[in-house]
Amino acid sequence: MAGRRPAAFLAVLLALWLPAAASGAGLPEGPFVGICYGPFHRPGLHPGGPEEPAEAEILEDLRRIARAGFRLVRTYGLEGVLSRIVPLAERHAPGLRFLVGVHACGAPEAGQAPFSPATRAQAALAVRLARAHANVAAIVLGNECLAGEPEACPQPVRPAEWAAGAAALRRELRAAGRGVPLTAALSMTAALGAAGGAGMEIAAHADFLLVNVHPFFAPVAVEQAVFANLESSLGLLQERFRGPGKPLIVGETGWPSAGPPQGPAHPGVAAQRRFVHDLVAWARERRRGVFLFEMFDEPWKASEPGGVGAHWGVFDSRGRPKFDLPAR
Repeated sequence: MAGRRPAAFLAVLLALWLPAAASGAGLPEGPFVGICYGPFHRPGLHPGGPEEPAEAEILEDLRRIARAGFRLVRTYGLEGVLSRIVPLAERHAPGLRFLVGVHACGAPEAGQAPFSPATRAQAALAVRLARAHANVAAIVLGNECLAGEPEACPQPVRPAEWAAGAAALRRELRAAGRGVPLTAALSMTAALGAAGGAGMEIAAHADFLLVNVHPFFAPVAVEQAVFANLESSLGLLQERFRGPGKPLIVGETGWPSAGPPQGPAHPGVAAQRRFVHDLVAWARERRRGVFLFEMFDEPWKASEPGGVGAHWGVFDSRGRPKFDLPAR
C-alpha cells in the first residue's frame, strides 16, 4: 500500500538530526535514524548477477532516500556499481552521508596479510572514496563477518586479523588526510552470545560499535519490540561493552511486512508501521542512533531462512512507501 503522506515522515526524521549530521565531520551525536540501503531491489537484480542497477536507478533511489528525510545511509560492499553510490550522492544528493560497507572475508590461512585479496581491494577503494568524497562518514569493515555469525564468509574473519587490517586501513586514511572512524557490524551472537569474546576484541580496536538487533527474531510481539526488547538488548550491550567505552549504535533493526511468523512475532504492514513509529519515538526519547533495515524490499532475498528476507523495506521494490509514515 502506497503511503499518502510521506512528507510527514520527512518532518519527523529531519527533527532527529543535530547540526553535526550535516557538517561533514564524523558521526552525528545524539538521536538519529539512518537507513540501510541496497540497490538490488528491481526485478531480476541480485548481487553478482549478470545485470547491475543502472546509475540512473541508483540516483533515483538516492533522491527517494533524501526525500524520505534520511540523512545517514549505511551500505554493504563496494563491488561493481556499489562503488558509484558515494560519488553519485555527492553530486546529486549532497545532504546524504554514508557509512561505507566493505565486504570482509578472512585470509585463506592465518599469518597471511589480513583479509582476502578481494577484501583488501575493497578496503583500498574505501580509502580512495574517503579521500575524494567528504560525504563518507565512516567505514564499516565487515558485516557479521566473524566465525559463527550469520553473514560470515566460508573463511570468516579472525578477530586478530580484523584488528591488524583495521590498523593498516587507519594508517592509510591518515596518510590520505581523512581520519574517518572505523568499525565492524556485530551480530548479537558476536556481541553477547558464544562468540562474545571475539566481539570484545573487535570493540577494543574499533572507533565505535555497530550491533545489529532484530527483535523479530527474539522473537517478540511487535508491541514489545522497541520499548521492551530493543531497550533491554541495548542495556545488555552497554553493560557488556562498558570496558572498551566505545559509542554504541544499532547497525540494523526493523520489522518485515510479509512472510511467516516467528512465534509471537507476526509480519505485516500494520506491524511494520507500528515498529517504525515506535523506533522513531524511542530514538528521540533515549537519544540513540539507529539504522532502520531497510529502505527497499529486495526480492532476491526471498530464499533467506525464515521466509521474510524480501520484505524488510519500508518502501516496496518499486520505490513506493508501504504505509502512511509517522507524522510529527
